[in-house]
Amino acid sequence: MIDLKKMSFLIVDDMDNMCRSIRSMLKILDYGSSYRLAGNGKEALQLLRQFSVNLAIIDWNMPVMTGIELLDSIRADKELRDMPVIMITAEANSEIVAEAAESDIDAYLLKPITVKSLGSKIEKVVERANNPPPALSLLKEVRNLMEARKFDEAIPICRKAIEADPTSSRPIRTMGEIFFKNEEIDLAERWFVKAAQMNHLDVFSFHHLGDIYLRRNDLDKAFRFYEKAMKISPRHVDRAINFGKVLLQKGKVDKAGTVFENAVRLSGSPMELREDVGRSCLNACAFHAAINQFEVILKQFPKRFDIMKMMGIAKSSTGNDEEALALFLKVAEKEPDDFDLHLRIAKIYVTMKQTFRAEEILQKLQRMDPEHQEVRRLIAKNL
Repeated sequence: MIDLKKMSFLIVDDMDNMCRSIRSMLKILDYGSSYRLAGNGKEALQLLRQFSVNLAIIDWNMPVMTGIELLDSIRADKELRDMPVIMITAEANSEIVAEAAESDIDAYLLKPITVKSLGSKIEKVVERANNPPPALSLLKEVRNLMEARKFDEAIPICRKAIEADPTSSRPIRTMGEIFFKNEEIDLAERWFVKAAQMNHLDVFSFHHLGDIYLRRNDLDKAFRFYEKAMKISPRHVDRAINFGKVLLQKGKVDKAGTVFENAVRLSGSPMELREDVGRSCLNACAFHAAINQFEVILKQFPKRFDIMKMMGIAKSSTGNDEEALALFLKVAEKEPDDFDLHLRIAKIYVTMKQTFRAEEILQKLQRMDPEHQEVRRLIAKNL
């Protein structure tokens, strides 16, 4: 049980004066005996892993790590995930409400904060933590069963949660998640559709429906549901990447590029994400978009020869053989046994009518694989 007088708080805001102001309000309310302050999400996580905290008060809009990103990290940590969290925001728009619901936030508080509004919100959150409603307790039980992959046991418990809170889409979408994780996709679809019909801001359900239709290669439906999810909550990196890949497959390269750049900007690992985006663009034959991603990576990591090779493939595919050749030759110095790479170099030499250089490489490749049909065809053509 959390004691209002003795509880410990973590206050997270990039504005130091806001952290101190909230701490002062808590002292006026006579709530808590311990207060820790953090200037960003990363600092907050370090403190949470070092000290016991009963309730975190987090600003939604922060650099380094946003409030939602911090909340996602908290909910993903088995030691921290049941800690109550209050999110502070300047406005209650649909995006914030949707993200709050998706991330299992306990409450959000609008600025400007007053002693009265802060005290009222904390009282409600603590009361709910001390006396959780039946549906919430049941859903936590479902979560634990899902993590243990006991899906058959989770289903009846989830049905009880639906009966306990029939007006909420959360237990219904949780049922969809059970079936989704158990690879029962048709059943998962039915429950996610039902949740989305109940709550037009249930971005979790829209996102999973996009995943389901993408898996079925039904690009039109995948596009429709990802687009709905993105309109409600555009700050989810994985959602943006999946949506961008659907756009690529539908040939909407420019729009995909915009979505990808937004995802990269939000990502905590932008170079890793750029690589994923670049590969996806290359596979979708969106060569100029792929080149844009690979160029950024190579500026920071000029010795990434795997990226250099992919950029060479993209350059060659756009008809820029000279630049592609220069890239391939650099990679060849490090990868002398890369058959595919040397075949690409030989093909460019054939195109450039540099017969002697092409022949030298092709003869080497034929010794490596005497039955390779394309090598044999090129030798015959070149000679």
